[in-house]
Amino acid sequence: MNPRQLEQALELSNIRTSLVAYRDAAQKSKWYIRFFVPGLDGRYNPGVAVVSSSKVDKLIDALNKAYKKMELLEEEKYTGEFSEDFVLRGEVSDTLSVTVSSKKSYILFWSYKKIRLHFLVSSKTNTFSRSFDSNHVKAAINILSSAENLAAKLINQL
Repeated sequence: MNPRQLEQALELSNIRTSLVAYRDAAQKSKWYIRFFVPGLDGRYNPGVAVVSSSKVDKLIDALNKAYKKMELLEEEKYTGEFSEDFVLRGEVSDTLSVTVSSKKSYILFWSYKKIRLHFLVSSKTNTFSRSFDSNHVKAAINILSSAENLAAKLINQL
C-alpha cells in the first residue's frame, strides 16, 4: 500500500468493499470505493470494481431507485418474472452493473416471490454476482452515504 494511502473496510453484507483515501502527486485529497468479488476458486481472477468519489452519489441514487422498485414489487400481486437494470456497466464503473430481479416460484402448494438486487462485478474473463435483499440494500445505501465523511477522517490521518 502506498504510504500516502489508507484503506478502510466497509461493512456491506455479501460483498467485500473498502474505501481507499489518498493524496495524489499534487497533494490533493482523493478517495474511491472498491468492490471485490473473488472467483469461484483459484482458477478465476476476482472481479474488482472501482467507483470514484465523483460517481458515488450516482450509485447511491441508483440504489435508492432500486430499493423503491423492490418495495413496490414486494407489495404487488403478479406472476412471472421481472428484471430491470439500474446501473449499466460504464455508468459508475467499467466493471460494475446493478440489476433488480423478481421471480415467483412454486414448491408443491406454496408460492413465493424472490426479489433481489444483484451487484454484477466483472473480471477480465468472468462476471460474478452478489445478491442482496431489500434490507441489505437499505443498509448499503446508508453505509455508502457515509463514505465521504469516512474518507475525510482517513485523509486527516495521512
